Amino acid sequence: MDILIKKALVIDPTSRFNGQTKDILISSGVIKEISDDIASSGKNIKIIEEKGLCASPGWFDTACRFGEPLYEEAETLESGARAAVRGGFTAVALASPKNCPTDTRQKAEFFTSGHRSLPVNIYPVGTATLKAEGKAMSETYDMMQAGAIAFWDGRQIESNLIEQLVLEYNGALGALTVTTPVDRSIMHQGVMNEGVVSTMLGSHGIPDVAEDIAVARDIFIAEYAKGKLHISSVSTPGAVKMIRDARKKGVDVTCSVTPHHLLLDDTLLRDFDTRYKVLPPLRTKKHISALKRAVKDGVVCCIASDHTPVDIEDKKCEFDRAAFGTVGLQTAFGASWAALSDTVSIEKMVELLSVNPRRRFGVEVPTIDTGKKAEITLFEPQSEWIFTKDMIESKAKNSAFIGQKMKGVVIAVCNKGGLFV
Repeated sequence: MDILIKKALVIDPTSRFNGQTKDILISSGVIKEISDDIASSGKNIKIIEEKGLCASPGWFDTACRFGEPLYEEAETLESGARAAVRGGFTAVALASPKNCPTDTRQKAEFFTSGHRSLPVNIYPVGTATLKAEGKAMSETYDMMQAGAIAFWDGRQIESNLIEQLVLEYNGALGALTVTTPVDRSIMHQGVMNEGVVSTMLGSHGIPDVAEDIAVARDIFIAEYAKGKLHISSVSTPGAVKMIRDARKKGVDVTCSVTPHHLLLDDTLLRDFDTRYKVLPPLRTKKHISALKRAVKDGVVCCIASDHTPVDIEDKKCEFDRAAFGTVGLQTAFGASWAALSDTVSIEKMVELLSVNPRRRFGVEVPTIDTGKKAEITLFEPQSEWIFTKDMIESKAKNSAFIGQKMKGVVIAVCNKGGLFV
């Protein structure tokens, strides 16, 4: 099947057509022609034509989890892929599912072989340590040979020595080490942001310092070990400042922010709704303003969904006992753009969702040009709409964005020779 994209504004800093409105003809998964007006010919052609249509390199999410294997009741590879496509993603970096750490070559190969029939490309993220326990290094080199693009335990490595060894070894291999900015000893029994809301509710809070200390430690060790560090899901002004200062000193550190930390604040927790229980926790409007500034000035490298499907039994319970996490692939663009459209340009959004994360994680940036593989996200950035529960494509329904106003609509993605709407 051929695909003809009509009158799309190309938003691709790597393309000679960047900033131009063009027709794009795709045949057998390859961009055959780009020009001002391409006439449709033949019956076996799919035409995409929408008012305000934009075309960008396929979006790439650096922080998501599916349930499979072992936790399929929350998310399978297939249901996760559907959510990714509906969110405009052509590729995802897939961290370990619950209770099944990706710490060997064989486990990494499960994901690299399992995605071949899916509409999205899956890049496994191995654990930095065996069983994600923080006690001994995992099979980093072997997992890289199987396609792993980064290494992340999904929680802080408690031992400073083990983290140093991980950063040194991975750095020598050119591999990226990802860390979670939460010191659990300070977090202790915390379930939400420490502040006015937690005090009013009488709940254990998670203070900014639990994140700031974790980030400071990771940066110091990365600087000493000369490692490549990416801090996932920052949420505090202190963390942002330390990352900014470290980058000025030449430390190889980047960070991401989530859509929910850009759009939602801790006042939503007043009714103890477990959909809003995430880690790091939802913070205050002051925190959100600091994160937006960090996105604007380039301290934040990318936006990542931190897509975490949770089975209903683990959310439909007392708030203190409920699991952390929200699904977010499907709403990543709409929520982020709703939060940032008055702060950054749509060109900057494409960099945050596609170009920057791909470059940082060593994944090819697809260019919109003739003769190139067609890995394209098609979207319209102006429409506003409300996200509802019946729209959720994920098998798990634990979305923090139900009832929230989104901005921008994903029209379709072109990937693997197909068009997925």
